[in-house]
Amino acid sequence: MKSLRIVFAVVAMLSVASGAFALGKGASTFSIQIGTGAADLVAPNGAGYITSFSITELEPRVEFTHMMRDDYAFNLSAGIGTYSETNKPGTDAAPGDPEQKTTVSAFFVRVGGDRVVNIGERTTLYFGPGIEYWSGKYKYEAGTFSEEAEPTMRISLAGRLGGTMMLGESWGFTANASHRIGIASADWDGAKANWTASSTGASGGLLFVFGGN
Repeated sequence: MKSLRIVFAVVAMLSVASGAFALGKGASTFSIQIGTGAADLVAPNGAGYITSFSITELEPRVEFTHMMRDDYAFNLSAGIGTYSETNKPGTDAAPGDPEQKTTVSAFFVRVGGDRVVNIGERTTLYFGPGIEYWSGKYKYEAGTFSEEAEPTMRISLAGRLGGTMMLGESWGFTANASHRIGIASADWDGAKANWTASSTGASGGLLFVFGGN
């Protein structure tokens, strides 16, 4: 809910601008965005099994959309997921304990369709379902010790709600909030894990428009 409030607040703030740049049939957009999402990962539990866990990752992405009709758009997006954590020993650590570092690397592709509603002359609301493929893994380092996890694969239904605000004739701003529900799986040294994954995310960035009537 917090992500949705942020999206609507940004769109409402920008909608005070004047001019007529509504999206229509035949128009296409390309956007460069930064967002957040969930990395679903696994780790050995010490008893021959692997256990799943999730962390929040940063997700730079690009997106292409094409207006099939005045009220419907096809969209395709892709990006990477990153996370980095460094832990330094404190006063209670044993002498010589090393600094610990965990990094996550991932990538994803999403394809979907949005219902599009022009609100006023510059603002567009869009919402719709999609399918997302995500894969990622982490690497843990502590001194000379290093361990790289086996990758996790996740396939999700990924719905979203967002808006665009044109600031010029061919450029503007886009932001959206999303929710994913899917199945994740991983293998590690013969151990297997399958689980239901659910998460929320949000992204926003610069939008460029070309083509159209």
